[in-house]
Amino acid sequence: MTGSLIAILVMIFSLTGFSTKWVVSVADFQFTPTSLPNVNPGDTIHWEWVSGTHTTTSTSVPAGAATWDAPIDAVNTFYEYPATIVGTYNYHCMHHPSMVASFTVTGFVPTLTVTPSNQNVSYVVGTTNFNVISNSSWTAVSNASWCTVTPSGTGNGTITANYTSNPSVNQRVATITVTVSGIPAQMVTVTQAGEPRNVVVTPSNQNVTAPAGTTDFTVTSNTDWTATCNSTWCTVTPSGTGNGTLTATYTDNSGVPRMATITVMVTGITPQMVTVSQDGTTGITMNNASTLRVYPNPTTGMITVVTGESAGKVDDLTVMDITGKTIYSNVVGSSQQYSVDLSSYPGGYYFVRVTSDTGILTRKVILDK
Repeated sequence: MTGSLIAILVMIFSLTGFSTKWVVSVADFQFTPTSLPNVNPGDTIHWEWVSGTHTTTSTSVPAGAATWDAPIDAVNTFYEYPATIVGTYNYHCMHHPSMVASFTVTGFVPTLTVTPSNQNVSYVVGTTNFNVISNSSWTAVSNASWCTVTPSGTGNGTITANYTSNPSVNQRVATITVTVSGIPAQMVTVTQAGEPRNVVVTPSNQNVTAPAGTTDFTVTSNTDWTATCNSTWCTVTPSGTGNGTLTATYTDNSGVPRMATITVMVTGITPQMVTVSQDGTTGITMNNASTLRVYPNPTTGMITVVTGESAGKVDDLTVMDITGKTIYSNVVGSSQQYSVDLSSYPGGYYFVRVTSDTGILTRKVILDK
């Protein structure tokens, strides 16, 4: 019964990771016991003084183990040495060379290596792996809900990390902790890139009338954006985050038609530009009369102007730039077709105006360069 009880106690100590303290008595001319054959890593050797003046001094130790030399006497009544490295340790008393003894560290030494220390992954959903080299059972846990891992294994193996898509433009990091009983845990990381920044502004242009007012653009984005306008008569929503509305507020226009360019910027990508085209109260009157046709529109240079049968007696065909300056003029008749070459002019907005006895018809043309 006693032997069985001792065996059970030893097993309990082993499974729960408790260390053992081995006591060696030091008396005249004798270490007792002289040999400890089954010391486990993590155990402690404790020399206890009984009588005499002695030392415990190492004579040989395993590679990597620390040596020791300590007095054991009436003043220094004990000394302790932590046994960590497998192998045989020999020692003696410096005062009594015939006092020799040894202890041997045996038993299982757990090991754990996890590589690589980090895996960089893209922002889309996916998996990545880590290699585990071990002689023991191990567990793994992630500190991030968006990254789940293989929960456990035994011996050499693979930890698979499954990660979701990253909806943010900022990178994020999950730490995976791998644990083997009795030794320090190892931590590795998954670093996931942020979603690429984007911004789309629609429509590309808003036509507005001469009186003061507002007009809106739709911003589709996944990050912060800023907006500026190149014209003092048109102010815009200065900034926003994510999807939103950009409102352009414009003043009265008592002159010729004008255009403001709005630039929407997101860090790291090409700015988006849209325009507000405002009619004027003098010089050019915009209308949608079907009797005046201009094509192609937009154009890269050459346009065709068709005056239409209902235009009446046509007096003049004029093409003007955004400032109202005339760059082409010709006397024409109704129901006729004319070609105008704009290829030598800079890209932008131009206006085709036909003046007849029935009124003035105007079309806006975009010169795309």
